[in-house]
Amino acid sequence: MIVKGFKASGICSGIKRSKKKDLALIYSDTPAQVSGVFTTNVVKAAPVIIGQRKVRSGLCQALIINSGIANVCTGRQGITDANDITKSVAKELNIKDSLVIPSSTGLIGAFLTSHISSIKKSIPGLVKSLSENGIKDAAEAIMTTDAFVKTSSRKIRIDGREGTIAAIGKGAGMISPNMATMLGFAITDIELDKPAQDRALTSAVNSSFNKITVDGDTSTNDTVLLLSNGYLGNKPIKFNGRNYKKVEYELTEVLSDIAYKIVEDGEGATKVARITVKGTRTIKDADKIAHTIGTSTLVKTALYGQDPNWGRILGAAGRAGVKFNPDKLDLYFGDYQVCKNGMAVMNEKKVAKYLKQKDVEITLDLNSGKKRSFILSSDLTVDYVKFNSDYTT
Repeated sequence: MIVKGFKASGICSGIKRSKKKDLALIYSDTPAQVSGVFTTNVVKAAPVIIGQRKVRSGLCQALIINSGIANVCTGRQGITDANDITKSVAKELNIKDSLVIPSSTGLIGAFLTSHISSIKKSIPGLVKSLSENGIKDAAEAIMTTDAFVKTSSRKIRIDGREGTIAAIGKGAGMISPNMATMLGFAITDIELDKPAQDRALTSAVNSSFNKITVDGDTSTNDTVLLLSNGYLGNKPIKFNGRNYKKVEYELTEVLSDIAYKIVEDGEGATKVARITVKGTRTIKDADKIAHTIGTSTLVKTALYGQDPNWGRILGAAGRAGVKFNPDKLDLYFGDYQVCKNGMAVMNEKKVAKYLKQKDVEITLDLNSGKKRSFILSSDLTVDYVKFNSDYTT
């Protein structure tokens, strides 16, 4: 997964007691154009506050990410610690501090202060480890409760040249639409006009990370960044240009792949459910209903129990705040219709067998319009409860 002009690395700096990798660096040989989307949570981590400010300049050359400590609810000291790290990275790379954006994930309320010394001592080794093939190491270093590394890439032809869009991500808990405990970093060698890049990232995030939920909680550290360094040598792609839709589509595919893996890796999860709501008057109505179903504890536990309890789905839809005629509802589990015109038509044995699959599809048709939306959701298991009753947040 090589992207021209980019290098990455990931090492252990001693933040985690497990001695697993906890410090990642993504670096562009020249300043890259940057676009960003951040958490909607009012409580924001120190690196999010710094990142939002630095992204406004439009340029970034290095991303420094630590895992194990979220650096949130840490006041001025948290800002100082994050700035201290970026300055050390900038010095080692011989670039401006304004070009280094920090990110963190891990325990809320814990300070990085006691680890600053070991982090700074690790930075020369982190820089020395930079490699075109280092993206997997970086992906591993940003993991917290994740069970596996999350990477994705796509090749794309632009004016006869082959460019690349690649991304890494992390997330397994505190996942809900409007970003979640989730980090995503995308890089590309394709040159984009700044407004086009901003729009492409926003659109891709809305169609991927904002369409997933594990537990309905929105985190304090969510960050998705897109860096483009133009090493492909193409003419800058504008929003109304002929290649824009192609880039937006492939970026959405890459981020959607990461988003799926996050739900698949949901803490304790055994299933991924794609919940589609269609036949609504507006997309907003479809979004509301899909989100309500996807975050319903009763629906999620029924999925875990492989129980075709379709009444829970209709019950969730009915409290979503959208007016509709329940006598028009059609509901499907995969290809099996379980409800027609608001009444049961279910073959329980076939549906129960279908629900044994890891990936399931649930489709609710309101038959009241032409709009639709979807959400990816995991089931809610005993292991999730056990894990989060023990895990310090």
